[in-house]
Amino acid sequence: MDKAKILVIDDDPICTSMILALLGDDYLVLTANSGDGAIEVLSSMKPDLVFVDITMPDVNGYQVIKYMKEHELTQHVPVVVISSLTEESDQKLALKIGADEYLTKPILPNTVQLTVDKYLDRA
Repeated sequence: MDKAKILVIDDDPICTSMILALLGDDYLVLTANSGDGAIEVLSSMKPDLVFVDITMPDVNGYQVIKYMKEHELTQHVPVVVISSLTEESDQKLALKIGADEYLTKPILPNTVQLTVDKYLDRA
């Protein structure tokens, strides 16, 4: 059986590395360090789960979520925001435009694993 594909979109290499280290043995983890890079990846493949940061240069996380929800290939892919933005308005906006969950940084390794388990059936 093919490994589930997880796309991590974050310009913070520490966050990306942590998720890659946690999940890389069990899943195919792809990374993009910008919104532009993420859209490039998303235009050609459908991940099973996406983690996205909001605050990035060029195309931000909100724009990535909107892109995903407007395209047939990715509109049903679960999106989990991992952001340092802690205002309720940021969380409400992300959920309103299509994010499935909003987690704040710093994120604990156990939280990452629980979130993956929640959205991916580990049959």
